Amino acid sequence: MYRKEKNIKDVLYILEHLRPEDKHEAIIQKGKNYIWECLKDIMDSDSYFVLGCKKSDDTPVVMGGCAPTNEKGIGIVWLLSTPEIVKHQTCLLRNLKKDIQALGDEYLILFNTIYSENNLAKRWLKKFGFKFDNPFGAKIPDGFELFYKKKDMRGLGNADSTAIS
Repeated sequence: MYRKEKNIKDVLYILEHLRPEDKHEAIIQKGKNYIWECLKDIMDSDSYFVLGCKKSDDTPVVMGGCAPTNEKGIGIVWLLSTPEIVKHQTCLLRNLKKDIQALGDEYLILFNTIYSENNLAKRWLKKFGFKFDNPFGAKIPDGFELFYKKKDMRGLGNADSTAIS
């Protein structure tokens, strides 16, 4: 796989060919018009975004990103993929590692919710140190779980390290 610039054609292709678990998440979060709602949100956003395509035929396979919240230092991470991603997991995980490390430098907390039956994505998230509990008391839709990762803060005199503990 290789990275490609965001464009309507490739984003729409992924949205129209989502893995069933990702489609379920999109419908719950955006409604029956999830394709157009997601497309609009993605194309209108200037937040961090990556698009992965197959080298062999330029087919879009995965896209994801991180959007800042109204709270400084907190980002919402997301990933949507086609069933083809199963064949490209190793490449995806190698690239995600770099992205998550970079985002971890920028954000104190990365989080989102995930469909409880999205076991493939949950395995990936666990590899990168995301936790699956709800210490924040957030309201989560039925059938979903909260996942999050806190920035590793060490050292004396670091006021931020106690703010998120």
